[in-house]
Amino acid sequence: MSAVSISPHSRRVLITGGSRGIGLEVARDLAHSGHQLWLAATTEKVREIATQLGPAHRASRVDIADSNSVASLFAEIRREWQGMDAVVHSAAELGQAGNFWHLDPDKFVHTLRVNSGGPFFIAKAFVQLWLDTAPKSSSNRGKIVLFAGGGAGYGYPQFLPYGTSKAAAVRMCETMSMELDAAQIPIDVNIIAPGANETSMLAAVRAAGGEVRTVVPFSKPIALCRWLLSSDSDGVSGRFLHVNDPYPTLSPNALRAEALKLRRIDL
Repeated sequence: MSAVSISPHSRRVLITGGSRGIGLEVARDLAHSGHQLWLAATTEKVREIATQLGPAHRASRVDIADSNSVASLFAEIRREWQGMDAVVHSAAELGQAGNFWHLDPDKFVHTLRVNSGGPFFIAKAFVQLWLDTAPKSSSNRGKIVLFAGGGAGYGYPQFLPYGTSKAAAVRMCETMSMELDAAQIPIDVNIIAPGANETSMLAAVRAAGGEVRTVVPFSKPIALCRWLLSSDSDGVSGRFLHVNDPYPTLSPNALRAEALKLRRIDL
């Protein structure tokens, strides 16, 4: 990919899971749009991807299930960038498939640590960095974009670890938003339901016998990420947004308090 100049209005964005799948596709789009990226993933491939995207971009290896690894990543970002504007957290694992009584307990807990602990470690580190480095006079809001997945909003038999961990991430997003708002910290946090995208994870779901009714093109989660990182979404926070929702029309003042959130349905 040819280098794209970084504009004065570009955002400094961390993308976890940036070496493959949705994270990689979002990275390509944001790099092309002139944003400055820091890619993070578990393998050395992430450094190759950053180099391909252009000289303005950086990369690090990170284990998002390890809070010390995440802390080291953010220390590196602080040293080089002296701050950051947004994070797109797409790193996750599918975990074991099968009936829950056959699942390995340690593997189940590890999936929870990756898919629920990971977004907590990343969001916490981002907010702390923002509080320490964001200009007090700036009108720009910080942005945290998380990803849900199959089983987050409904039961999905045979994929209990993944669904459980992603449902936890949805409620985490909602609660984080409430706390940020109460503390008057200008950061929006939202979580995306990206639909079924053609990734290695979706291939693993199919291989394990999972039902995949429709496939959603990468362009849809990319467009929603782009909107959530822009000022057009300022004030929309704590929401569980599907890529097919009419999100460009959303306004924080017009949204019902319970809209786009996980809720029990009364009898």
